[in-house]
Amino acid sequence: MHKLVLALGLSAFALVFASIGLTAASKDDLLKDEQHFYEQSQKTYDGGSKAGSAWNMEVVGHDNLGIRGFNGDVWKYENYAYVGHWGFADWATGNSRFCPTPPNNGVAVLDVSNPANPRVVSKLQNPTGTSAEDVVVYTARYGPLAGRDIAAAGIQWCGGGRSDPDAIHGLMLWDVTNATAPQQIGFLDTGCCTRGVHEFEVENRTDLGRTFAYVTVPAGSYPDTENANGLRDAAGKGDFRLIDITNPKAPYEVSNWKVQQAGGPFAAQGCDPDANYGHGAEPSEDGKSVFLSYWDSGFIELDLTTPASPRYVKRAAYGPEADGDAHSSQFDEARDLLFSADEDFCKASGSGTEKGFGYMRVWDFSRATPVQIGSYKTPNSLGTNDQGAGDYVIHNNFLVGNTVYSSWYTDGVRVIDVSNPRSPKEVAYFVPPATENPVKPSQRGVLTNTTQVWGVVVDRATGLVYASDMNSGLWILRRK
Repeated sequence: MHKLVLALGLSAFALVFASIGLTAASKDDLLKDEQHFYEQSQKTYDGGSKAGSAWNMEVVGHDNLGIRGFNGDVWKYENYAYVGHWGFADWATGNSRFCPTPPNNGVAVLDVSNPANPRVVSKLQNPTGTSAEDVVVYTARYGPLAGRDIAAAGIQWCGGGRSDPDAIHGLMLWDVTNATAPQQIGFLDTGCCTRGVHEFEVENRTDLGRTFAYVTVPAGSYPDTENANGLRDAAGKGDFRLIDITNPKAPYEVSNWKVQQAGGPFAAQGCDPDANYGHGAEPSEDGKSVFLSYWDSGFIELDLTTPASPRYVKRAAYGPEADGDAHSSQFDEARDLLFSADEDFCKASGSGTEKGFGYMRVWDFSRATPVQIGSYKTPNSLGTNDQGAGDYVIHNNFLVGNTVYSSWYTDGVRVIDVSNPRSPKEVAYFVPPATENPVKPSQRGVLTNTTQVWGVVVDRATGLVYASDMNSGLWILRRK
């Protein structure tokens, strides 16, 4: 289900945030995708495909968000679309050029009541020196704000925050009942020394009358000698956090889980063998289970029937030939299938490892030991060269019935029929035209100027598809 302390005055809270500066980061603070984009920034591209293309899809509307760049994930709720903002520090120079600053940072809120003419009407402002790349909007079902529309965003410190006393990282919440005038109402600090909340989903527990955020704090359980417990997280907590947001003004952590509790990390393979961290969290419809995308350790199911005591259930493990890089997933309740995304940029890994970019896999979770039963790769993802400086790798999936909508970076939006999960078939696609990234060559390099579709969601009521491109903004699409 894709996305379905503050007792002090919020004005003072905001002033504290505004006064904080950004300090230098270490390369070790960057996640795999951030390291890739940093490496891209050191190159200059003269070629590459710039024109867009489409098959069985058409453009309904577009807003370039002022060519601000660094666009993150997208969410659609009621008459509004929300586009997040990502960023990180330049670890080599201490420069903040990769961390967006006011007035361009923040989650952009767009009125899409007329899909042909989307327009920015407000912003969910995150603290300076942070990113807010993942956003979820929902109507509170329980608690003191029941009936109000709430937006939540994951806050990550651009500088990493390993040794920075000013680092801000956590989950921030706004009241967006009037989306043109959002009000920040809550914040939960996830603590030192990780980047912060990377990806998350929101789900209700009808049996408990509670609402939870299923959150990943990547690298929390990653080995690190800087802390006494030997882990990146100073408190020794894991990469998965279950946060109660029934009262959005006072969110609190219910439990956390690390892969070591199940005997992991389980594997270290491919071109990034030291990476094992929880990257994505996909809850079941009833909220009693969660599927963690745990990079090279594969996809892990936890039982959350008792929220305070997560219990390991089983794991979908990569084969020895795979590169790993479990990024995110979508769970098909009716068929016990998990549709996963491998964010693998290493298109030419070493001997014995499959070549090409990461792609979609289909896992059968009805078995005691899940197995892969299908996959889908775009033609471009099979390549092992730069192919016009593109990143032909899958990022996120969005499941609607027997159709998966995938954001696939330079391959745009891919629409995949999975009615036969053993043989997925592409039925439509849309690739936006390339747009220049606002980080200019005069600033020592550019991020890639090709198409870079980050997120995709579908409005089930209208069938319209909403896609966010890192450079060119929000696209609203219709299948033909």
